[in-house]
Amino acid sequence: MSEHGLPVEAYGLEEINALSGSAQQAALADAWQLAATHLARGYLNQDTLQPRTTPDIAEVNLYGAIKQKGADALASTLSTLAPQHPSYLALRRELARQLTAMDAERDPAKRSKYAAQMDQIRVNLERWRWLPHDLGDRSVLANIASFDVTTFEQETPTNRYEAIFGKAQRQTPIFSDKIQYIIFNPWWEIPDSIARNDKLPQFQKNPEIIDRSGYQVLDRQGHKVDPATIDWKAVSPETFPYRLRQAPGPHNALGQVKIMFPNPHNVYLHDTSDKSLFASEQRMFSSGCVRVQNPLDLAAWILKDTPDWDRQTIDAVVNSGKETRVDLTRAVPVYVVYLTTVTNSCGDVTYLKDIYERDAAVLSALKSTPAH
Repeated sequence: MSEHGLPVEAYGLEEINALSGSAQQAALADAWQLAATHLARGYLNQDTLQPRTTPDIAEVNLYGAIKQKGADALASTLSTLAPQHPSYLALRRELARQLTAMDAERDPAKRSKYAAQMDQIRVNLERWRWLPHDLGDRSVLANIASFDVTTFEQETPTNRYEAIFGKAQRQTPIFSDKIQYIIFNPWWEIPDSIARNDKLPQFQKNPEIIDRSGYQVLDRQGHKVDPATIDWKAVSPETFPYRLRQAPGPHNALGQVKIMFPNPHNVYLHDTSDKSLFASEQRMFSSGCVRVQNPLDLAAWILKDTPDWDRQTIDAVVNSGKETRVDLTRAVPVYVVYLTTVTNSCGDVTYLKDIYERDAAVLSALKSTPAH
């Protein structure tokens, strides 16, 4: 299991070797089922970062189905339960290379660097195990740590887009969902927290931006309120009584399109009116949503299976300025991930900065061995 970056101590092999007969066979079965669960679903529970100590019923049943075929069948089946995505396989190869190099290295500083990189690979092998092992025929992967969005067909990358993610204090969450529809020329229904904490100070400083940038102010019953009648300096974030929205147009914060996969986090992919931010290397500027460079190209790729929505039609709708919703004929899986090691088509590994400082917690949990 070490070739997958998993702690071999978790499976009690020394204790198993000390047993014999039926007791040893039962312990081996338990160890196989637990190892199979770790490879198939992750060593850790993604939400709690606690080690999984109980095999999943699917792996228990799988063991029962193949145990009569012998040790070779069990070993070969075990290896197929881990992700087979090219990136996972590339990280496994890199881990093996690093282990070999470490054995030959005598320089303490270089050994320390190898060790840190191996730890980073282990963390990200685990993150790949948290993902569905079949990402779908067509999928979108948004990686926070690399500030990009990549489209895949049959798990082969087809297009890459620069992206902007959440600030350190408003981090983009990790989750999977399915893109169900796209809205061109969207209104921006401004979340209450952003209205209170971001927009209110702007309006207090310069009320003229309300009309100039296409904002509308509504009361809690949904009735429009003339912003000129409001004493903004008398309004506090705690007592903010309004709902804000922004009309489609050149100043709209969502730009020309938003790509929707309804989720509890209220996160989606969208355009932006501030294109200059893409020039920054570390793009942590949003309140949690994902801003994409060249989003109409991404929308065209997503709508490829939806009849009558080619790029020419998209451009015509965008130029109309009218808000238009398009439901996908077939939903496209989207994965918002945090991978601090990434690979290219040649299998080369790049080590990224841990911008949200999440690696240490995963690594610590990976190094913990639950009691048997």
